[in-house]
Amino acid sequence: MDVDLAVLRSFAVLAEELHFARAAERLHIEQPALSQRIKRLERRMGVQLLVRDTRNVRLSPAGRDFTVDVAKVLQLFDEAVARAQETAAGERGTVRITYTLSVGYETLPVLVGHIEQALPHLTFQAVEAWESDVLESLRRRQCDVGLVRYDPVDDELVSLLLRCERLVIAMPETHPLAGRDSVHLAELRGERFVTTPASLAPGYQAMVDGIFAEAGYVPEAVRNTVPGSRLMAVQRQTASVALLAASAQLSRLPDIAFVPVADDFAMLPVRLVHRADAPEVVCLLADVLQREARRQGWLGPVTPR
Repeated sequence: MDVDLAVLRSFAVLAEELHFARAAERLHIEQPALSQRIKRLERRMGVQLLVRDTRNVRLSPAGRDFTVDVAKVLQLFDEAVARAQETAAGERGTVRITYTLSVGYETLPVLVGHIEQALPHLTFQAVEAWESDVLESLRRRQCDVGLVRYDPVDDELVSLLLRCERLVIAMPETHPLAGRDSVHLAELRGERFVTTPASLAPGYQAMVDGIFAEAGYVPEAVRNTVPGSRLMAVQRQTASVALLAASAQLSRLPDIAFVPVADDFAMLPVRLVHRADAPEVVCLLADVLQREARRQGWLGPVTPR
């Protein structure tokens, strides 16, 4: 049976008012037009929904049951329309986020918490990966958003700065510098640094190499047998240190001290990367996260090298 929503809404309003004149006024139609709608509805259904006399209008038993079901139908339709509008505006959907290890210490949890508040109808899946895999996943459309340290400078991708993060030196608690309030990288000349394999994170390692070049030397690199955790390598090899983002301190591994790097050039960015042809939901998410990054004070006046 073909019944349009306007007729159902008219019946629902009349069922509330039980008065044709008041219902017609709420619906912004003439009373005879409302009466004709209800009569057509009853004819198509083959059911008397209203009992009328010269003074009153009341629902029939079938009308009372129909009123309950019509309210459910209208609510479901209104909710479906709202969901479709939210999806079209980018406020609903699923976003796949891939991020690198150091972004997961603090930046990702803070941003995810904000997404849940600002875009409650948006769901997301977050997966940790190496920098090279994050960017390859974006290019292959296997994820929607990447959080990395490196600007890929790629026409297929859009890169947005979210954070400029200072660095720390992770070292064994027994290290002579472990009790210092801060340290300059020049003071660490001759130390053995645990590094990230350039094959897994070429952009990140190139930035770190540039920081050491600014400090005036190339550090001795220690082979990391567990490349996913330089902190673990420092913990196992007492004669080594690691240059890390300051948020790595949140890992709180035992026997590890963190000393802030005093050099102003010792900064690493966090960037949100997505495809240039990303859907509206991704663009909205990127805008929301950039605004939250500014609110967090992550985007200071210092530009990372």
